[in-house]
Amino acid sequence: MSYGPPSGPQNPGGYGPPSGGYGPPQPGGYPGGGAPAEQPKNWLWANILGIFGCTVIGIIGLIFALQVGSKWTIGDYAGAEDAASKAKIFGIISLIAFILQVVFWVIYIIFVVILAASSTATYSTY
Repeated sequence: MSYGPPSGPQNPGGYGPPSGGYGPPQPGGYPGGGAPAEQPKNWLWANILGIFGCTVIGIIGLIFALQVGSKWTIGDYAGAEDAASKAKIFGIISLIAFILQVVFWVIYIIFVVILAASSTATYSTY
């Protein structure tokens, strides 16, 4: 009785080691041969303004905007670009909500001022 490897053809029936390997991204692993020229835009300003228009979407976009720089620093260029594209989408949506809210309040205040001015008494005590 032998406890060594089986005799005959070696076919373990498994998948084998993964191709490409796992681990942190290497600078040469980015499609195109190296790191991109510059860090993508993080749309931080749009997400900060968007917090005042639609708080939930603005905060989600803010989280993605803050991830862009840290992912870029550690070398996750694809992750940084993905976070930047999500931050852009959430930033634009929340910025539109902010602009609509500002327009609504301006119209509302003008309407209240006009209504208040027209409802005042126009009589004189003389």
